[in-house]
Amino acid sequence: MFPVTSQLPDTERLSLAISQMECRRAGLDFPCWIILDEYNRVELDMAFDFESTTPLGSFSPAFLKKIALTVKNAAAARRLAGIRRT
Repeated sequence: MFPVTSQLPDTERLSLAISQMECRRAGLDFPCWIILDEYNRVELDMAFDFESTTPLGSFSPAFLKKIALTVKNAAAARRLAGIRRT
């Protein structure tokens, strides 16, 4: 899971701004960003910091492709870190 934040990320963080339309599709407040230089690894039954694991919405296929390409490039450049959450 990649973190989403409503606070402007630091310039050294690899992130994508989520457009107003994508926020609406995903059920998120605007503005927000997705952080793509680290991801959280957590077992769903251990995700205590979530109110619910029921999906709120989804991103468009075009935005998902943009995310995937950014993650692929980050992994190739060794800028991607998995953080195990317990």
